[in-house]
Amino acid sequence: MYMDNIIYFDNFATTSLNEEVFDSMKNFLIYNYSNPSSLYEFSQKSRVAIEKSRENISNYINADKNELFFTSGGTEADNWAFIGMTLFKGRKNGHIILTAFEHSAILETAKFLKNRGFDVTYIFPDRDGFIDAKDVTDAIREDTFLVSVMYVNNEVGTIQDIKKICSFVKKKNPNIVFHTDAVQALSEIKIDVKDLNVDLLSVSGHKVHAPKGIGALYIKSGTEIENFIFGGSQERSRRAGTENVAGIVGFSKAIDILRDSREKNVSKRFALREYFLKILNENFSRFNINGSLENRYSGNINISFPEVDKEMLIMSMDFRGICISGGSACSSGAVEKSHVLDAMGIEEELKNSAVRISFGENNTFEEIDEFILALKEIID
Repeated sequence: MYMDNIIYFDNFATTSLNEEVFDSMKNFLIYNYSNPSSLYEFSQKSRVAIEKSRENISNYINADKNELFFTSGGTEADNWAFIGMTLFKGRKNGHIILTAFEHSAILETAKFLKNRGFDVTYIFPDRDGFIDAKDVTDAIREDTFLVSVMYVNNEVGTIQDIKKICSFVKKKNPNIVFHTDAVQALSEIKIDVKDLNVDLLSVSGHKVHAPKGIGALYIKSGTEIENFIFGGSQERSRRAGTENVAGIVGFSKAIDILRDSREKNVSKRFALREYFLKILNENFSRFNINGSLENRYSGNINISFPEVDKEMLIMSMDFRGICISGGSACSSGAVEKSHVLDAMGIEEELKNSAVRISFGENNTFEEIDEFILALKEIID
């Protein structure tokens, strides 16, 4: 998609704000700006908008509206899942299982808990980027109380069989709480929390053309989790702080659009990826696709060009108005070594030259042609 001649191929980092979403938000930014916790009629418009949005988003993931709690984004939802199940619940120890290529919001929180007395086991993916359910269940101990497996990896785009993994875990110990970070999955997969049978699930708005600063945590009814943020009685006394009404309304509008367009969007992104691979093969011989192309997010490519420094490649593309990344966007703009590729056992040379390209449904085939021309100029 062109924005002042910018070609944006970093849709895993964030997506553009849909104009219909923005239009839905404006009323609550400019006119109906009331605090939804106030008693007067003016504020009730905001309160009604929040609850309608909650019901809409809940319906989309097949949850009860009382099981969805709005947060400031995926990172807060992930932190709530972990801290709310541990320290804030009064636990001082116990065993947690997660994958070695989770988002940093999970890994850093697990590291924090490990330093405070919890045991953490990391399950490593295979070279294709997949987690074996048996590896997860083999790691379960008597004191295991929490398992977290990312739905769609945010660097290589591989999709885990969450239903199968959760089923294996629950079969071995039904009391274990199962969490999945579904932030990257929401735009790709029709999520059904009842079918997955997960206890906790994190989502975020800015990956589906909603604004930044809004997300949600699904908490299955009956799951005993402590609050994470304290203060007022918002979110049915589960998450304090004046609600981001415009963000919530925008998130709901984005879900409306996604409901009607998800399958078409997936097809468009897949077509873009296939075209990219075709043109790439016609013009280059030395490259490596990291992770399987099967069971993968439709618009994701993680690719290495041996002997090409990824920072140089990213900056050279940026000079030409093309946006790609070296991996996760949650590293303060730094180009760091990928813990995801490291966990997958990818060789050092390939890790050092790996870049992530993530197409959105608004990208075009002509943009891919421009990218290939730029790539030839840079690395030939």
